[in-house]
Amino acid sequence: MRKLVIANRGTRNTGKTSSIREVYYLLKSKGYKVLLEEWQYKEGADIKAIFDVNGVKVGIESQGDQGYDMETTMDAFVEAGCEIIVTACWMKGSTYRKVYHYLGEEQDYDIIWYGHYVYQVLGAEEAQKTFNRRYAEQVVKLIEERIEGEF
Repeated sequence: MRKLVIANRGTRNTGKTSSIREVYYLLKSKGYKVLLEEWQYKEGADIKAIFDVNGVKVGIESQGDQGYDMETTMDAFVEAGCEIIVTACWMKGSTYRKVYHYLGEEQDYDIIWYGHYVYQVLGAEEAQKTFNRRYAEQVVKLIEERIEGEF
């Protein structure tokens, strides 16, 4: 199986963290073994985790803003042997370069640039939660299909 990064690329404060957190919760609810779980920055905010999904290590990092730990987390995921990585990153700058150049070019990961749904309507928090769950379902399906060799 070729290594894969699913990068949720977007600008600041558009819900990258929330949507990736949903991926974490969905993988956990499906019973996949958690090898590492670390909540970062403030309680309940960003998650860094590694799962065993049918014998494949899957790393998840919800912090994609520049100036935080996303870039060192990518190094740690590679070192830990993660074959699939789900991460947030900006559309440009150091986090984008970390995914594109380091993971893609240097570490030979395939990259899927995949954005979550952003529903910007005042007072639409419940709708956004629904869209985040849909994003998570699609990402988990991509992970499972990659492991099964479907693409």
